Amino acid sequence: MSETVDRQRRSASRAAREIYMDALEAIRADRLVYAALTRMGDRLHLGEETFDLRGFRNIYVVGAGKAGTGMAQAVEERLGDDLTEGVVVTKHGHAGPTGRVRLLEAGHPIPDDGSLRAGEAIHALASRAGAEDLLICLISGGASALMELPREGVSLPDLQATTGALMRAGATIHDLNTVRACLSRLKAGGLARAAAPARTVCLVLSDVLGSPLEVIGSGPCVEVAVDPAAARAILERYGVWEAVPESVRTLLERLKTQTADTPSLEERAPHHHIIGDIWTALTAAREAAIRRGLKPAILTGMLQGEAREAGKVCAAIARDLPRTAPQTGIDCYLLGGETTVTVRGEGRGGRSQEIACVASAMLSGVEGVALLAGGTDGTDGPTDAAGGWADSRTLERARARGWTPEAALQNSDSYAYLQAAESLLITGPTHSNVGDLVIMVYRP
Repeated sequence: MSETVDRQRRSASRAAREIYMDALEAIRADRLVYAALTRMGDRLHLGEETFDLRGFRNIYVVGAGKAGTGMAQAVEERLGDDLTEGVVVTKHGHAGPTGRVRLLEAGHPIPDDGSLRAGEAIHALASRAGAEDLLICLISGGASALMELPREGVSLPDLQATTGALMRAGATIHDLNTVRACLSRLKAGGLARAAAPARTVCLVLSDVLGSPLEVIGSGPCVEVAVDPAAARAILERYGVWEAVPESVRTLLERLKTQTADTPSLEERAPHHHIIGDIWTALTAAREAAIRRGLKPAILTGMLQGEAREAGKVCAAIARDLPRTAPQTGIDCYLLGGETTVTVRGEGRGGRSQEIACVASAMLSGVEGVALLAGGTDGTDGPTDAAGGWADSRTLERARARGWTPEAALQNSDSYAYLQAAESLLITGPTHSNVGDLVIMVYRP
């Protein structure tokens, strides 16, 4: 093998990309559903629950999320002719072939007309379910925007304006979904109430840190009280209370005097099964690194905060690898989580792209080190990139085309910067979503 080919095979950036792709393969939604949902004859097993399929008149499937296609396909495979009907919505461009499940597409991260059509169709099918029926609900990241049925007095433009204002202000997913739960008839247990008294079970692919069920997809099958006071406080804290539509402010004021929703689900409360989360991806990435002769360590599954600030910390750790690796034996660090971006300009980018953009300046000239940051859904922000990577030459390539990281960050244009540096990470839809990965590799 030539020295040039050997260097290419051993390069840090190549290894980081391979580790990332192996992690994506391990978190494919269809694989996770197959592992969680097994069948022996007429008995369907999910965790400690067993369902005798002969005991149900109808078996319905509903769901929403970026992993909707893979989840729906796997459930169809398991149920076969026992599946009566289904409606699942995923992001535009993420749909795939299904049989008895009608697969819809809608907007993300901002809801669109497709989100309303999906919300209406899913609510209608759930409402048809009776006491002798089984409803299987599939929830993954993105469900909050993809499946919408607003409360009376709130329109789609109202939802879009409120979501957009919070996202531009850098709101966390927890804060965003606290507000959205107050504006929707499907969130905060609304879908489960529509399906009652059917038996409902939920398969959840979590993209939220810590996997709180009431936050994932805004908890469509979790009976929790909506909190209009908390929603208002969030809007005020991000400085957008006066910017959101009057109808939203009016609704939050009106909800103060009402209970969350009725009736209670009581003993028919759905059981939830988390079939994958960021630790599924981190564990797979660790195993992929070991297979490549690296000695990895997982630093955290709770990476959060402003993306550019998180990027500085991650890049500092990566920059020190040539010094620390000989001492510790660790030549690969892995982090997972979800940061936020406060939009500062008219450019394009996302959380992971900002991390890579920041890292490119700090890793300039540091040989043998690479940092990759990528979302596990294949789309980072409103772009076609999953993220990006940085190595010793990224800054040099970008500067040769007239770009600096400072200019890119000032205009929230990390996409254009990484594109100029030939460092965009583009995968296409992954049919999964468990958060973001940061992979740092040292290969001298």
